Amino acid sequence: MKSIVRNMQHRWVVFMDLDGTVWDHLDVSITDPPYRKISNDSIEDEKGVRLSLLPGAVDFVDWVRLNGGIISTCSWNIYDKAMGALVAFDIANKFDYHKISMSPRKDLAMEEIIRQLNGKGVRIENNLIFYLDDRDIHMKEIAARFPGLTFFHMWKKVRSFEEVKKKISESIN
Repeated sequence: MKSIVRNMQHRWVVFMDLDGTVWDHLDVSITDPPYRKISNDSIEDEKGVRLSLLPGAVDFVDWVRLNGGIISTCSWNIYDKAMGALVAFDIANKFDYHKISMSPRKDLAMEEIIRQLNGKGVRIENNLIFYLDDRDIHMKEIAARFPGLTFFHMWKKVRSFEEVKKKISESIN
């Protein structure tokens, strides 16, 4: 067992909510695809409802990957609608993993990704798990399952993705 652990890579992971965190719309599940791109940072559904990427969101995703992190969506939404929006924005492939479902149990979604990573020889310590969300309603379960995880309460406790980058940099270096 020790040889397996010794050969595992130690990395860090970011789980990122979508509604109100990556884009400005608070519930992509109520939109009506198909989506069409109307600018580099905005799409609209077939009824004209607009979704816009929040400033710095895509740069943050790129930054995570460029700095050795693993990034996953972690969203309580209808999968086809959320993925449709990610594809329309042309950012779906920027994420390493997608955990999008109609389950509010984000802790279980995170656990599944961590288990997959462990199976690939990538070990993630709890203090190197970062979670970004505009709401804190899932934190009781998440904190119980991953003590030591860092939660960034977007737009409340942290005001920008630049602030998140700075805080993560301090934790991983």
